[in-house]
Amino acid sequence: MLSGTAQADDAVVSQATRTAKYSAYLAMKAAQGDEQAKETAKGFSALSDAQKSRFLDLLEDRSLMDKFFEQAEAPAATTGKTLAVLAGGDVVVERESVGGADDSSTNTSAALRASGYRDMWASYAVTDTFLGVKVARVSVRTNYQVKGKDTTKVYPGSAYHYLYVPGCDFSHSPVKEWISSPPADNAQSETTWTASCWGSSWDKRERVWGDYRGFVGGYLKDE
Repeated sequence: MLSGTAQADDAVVSQATRTAKYSAYLAMKAAQGDEQAKETAKGFSALSDAQKSRFLDLLEDRSLMDKFFEQAEAPAATTGKTLAVLAGGDVVVERESVGGADDSSTNTSAALRASGYRDMWASYAVTDTFLGVKVARVSVRTNYQVKGKDTTKVYPGSAYHYLYVPGCDFSHSPVKEWISSPPADNAQSETTWTASCWGSSWDKRERVWGDYRGFVGGYLKDE
């Protein structure tokens, strides 16, 4: 009985240590000005002890991470959100595709707007949540100008990410942008994400494209 009690006590201490370390990791990110880390820390803190243990187990499950990124390779088909569920529903991969008119843009002058030019945007993003808490996100956005149904100019695109997995490094290449040849005539932006986790690494290419309607397509897949 004493041995069993000691083992149980050790397990409690071990779990408390894991929780404290992850909380400290998020606090460090938040102290560096990462607003999403604050939200993730709040969500993690609100979990029960059992849920925190499950969350950290998922975070350290390398086989799950492989499936996780496989699910993110599915191309977007329409504007909106699609969900993929893993680990019995504890992990949700959300793919979001949006776009439309960029009325706040200052790239196109008032005179050009009066003659029918419009600024537009489109983005494709993949967000991953564990037990309802956001853990990772990658997104790429294209910004461009159209007149009628023609894409007339593409502006610099952008990429954004967060990844709250201790021991993982994450970066992306400079965003490239171009206009595809007719008849597609899409504005396109693309970046390559590089991750290094637990001694292994992978590259994924993320691309988004749009036209006079807004979002047309996007994907995240193996480089």
